Amino acid sequence: MFGGSSHTKLPHALRFTIFLLRIVIGLTFFYLGYASLWDLHLGLILQSRSVAGLYLWLAHLSSPAWLVQAAPWAFLVIGACLILGLFTRFAALVGAVLVLYGYLPGLTYTFTNVVQFINDELIVAICLLVLVAAKAGNYLGLDAVLHIGFRKKEKV
Repeated sequence: MFGGSSHTKLPHALRFTIFLLRIVIGLTFFYLGYASLWDLHLGLILQSRSVAGLYLWLAHLSSPAWLVQAAPWAFLVIGACLILGLFTRFAALVGAVLVLYGYLPGLTYTFTNVVQFINDELIVAICLLVLVAAKAGNYLGLDAVLHIGFRKKEKV
């Protein structure tokens, strides 16, 4: 039931690796939202470990007021959805858009400054796109349960 669709062509080892990627990114997003909303001390600890740019972006967000209020909640909900494997493709896509929204304004768009592409945010955005393409919620996630009624019947 939670093992995903039987007609996938991805090997089990790759599906399990994508599952682990989904969990790790989900935990990162969940704690990013949680720390931004309720525990700033935890945010300082986690900021020194990974995706520091996202923590700084959320702390100094000068966008419209609705985005300042919604972004931490969005990261929290996206993280929970990724952990549970619920609406995974949508959550990963929205997460990638949020990460790129925080990352792209800081680019200088020069060919001589290639080092700006070596950062956690770009890696996380690409990993989220991998989760979208791999249908990561269908393997050990609630998406597999939700899609039971929508699968085509196999001919015997």
